[in-house]
Amino acid sequence: MKTIIFEGKILKIGTIQLLSKISKKFYHSKVSPIKYLKIKDDKLPNENYIKVKNIESGICGSDMTFYTCKQGPSTAFLPMPASKITYLGHETVGVVEEIGSNVKNFKVGDRVTMNKYMACCDLKGIEPCKECKEGNYADCRNYGEEGTVKQIVGAGFGDYYYAPSGQLLKVPAKLTNDQAVLIEPFAVSLHAVLKRVPKDNEKVLVVGAGMIGLGVIQFLKVLNPNCKVYVMEKNPNKFEFAKKLGADEILQGENYEAVAKATNGKLYKKGNNTMIMGGFDVIYDTVGKGTLFNDTLRWLRAQGTLVKVGYQMTKTKFDETPIWWQGLNVVGVDSHGMENYQGKKISTFQMVIDLMEEGKLITDGFITHRFKLDDYKKAFKLLIENPKDVIKVVLDCE
Repeated sequence: MKTIIFEGKILKIGTIQLLSKISKKFYHSKVSPIKYLKIKDDKLPNENYIKVKNIESGICGSDMTFYTCKQGPSTAFLPMPASKITYLGHETVGVVEEIGSNVKNFKVGDRVTMNKYMACCDLKGIEPCKECKEGNYADCRNYGEEGTVKQIVGAGFGDYYYAPSGQLLKVPAKLTNDQAVLIEPFAVSLHAVLKRVPKDNEKVLVVGAGMIGLGVIQFLKVLNPNCKVYVMEKNPNKFEFAKKLGADEILQGENYEAVAKATNGKLYKKGNNTMIMGGFDVIYDTVGKGTLFNDTLRWLRAQGTLVKVGYQMTKTKFDETPIWWQGLNVVGVDSHGMENYQGKKISTFQMVIDLMEEGKLITDGFITHRFKLDDYKKAFKLLIENPKDVIKVVLDCE
């Protein structure tokens, strides 16, 4: 089995963090904690596992975090037990090649995608916590527990991987491989929108028109065509695609002035300190970097909602004044889970699949670049050095 891993060694991570300040070439060097290995794969880990042959896998922002060693030493993750090895790649489509004797819901030849990737109770083989019982595996309270089953072997960035059957979901025959590889990132976008579905005539702002931001734009219009969607994106190459997916207006000019103009808000400024009274009803931040957390809080109307999808893995500073002063709601989003939609419970993955099968989603245009698995360094080099024309990069694993 060939597979790409991240070695969670503090010395290696620290070394890359220092050397990358000198040159980005060190991300792709031998000192990197990213390794492309051949590992022994002679049998299934146990009778509940499935062997999957990868077809293709998308590169996610979290994969980029590992590749560029952006993990900060002061985040809430630090007290959690760290994995010695993390197998990269979770936006996948593959074919079942072998099944364990206890597996009843899959057969050889089924196309599958990886649903659960996080370290939840089901994948650890332990008694499910309340969140896992409800299908919200990303919120598992046993994230730091060791578990009783063998660690997942391999993942999307490889020719094969092994996974417990509970981690996988069948891909319908009607969907292409390119559609299937988009299910997971689409599920992230949908999960974010379902956290706060806009009402008729509400003005909403999507910050960022990358993969997740574009997905958010599309799902906003699918779930409520009567909201007005504004987009904040500095790359003009993505404007037309954003409009095709449903964006009503692309904000232009200085950010605070553009927000005030779009929402008829009142702009107040003293020195470098700027505040808007009256702003967007909802903001979906799909970037999450720099001063955006501080700024988006000031771009909301009183009692507005910030849905925080994008993130940075380092400690940050922000002014909390708008939260209590304006009575704001801040909603965090992690991956996907179980949704309450139109009076029924449905997984985010299944909802995306259903919408794809019904032809209600645009999928063409999201995959902009392809590389062979062996050329993964070229793919990451593109994402690091020239991301402006990239939406989704896919690794062909066959």
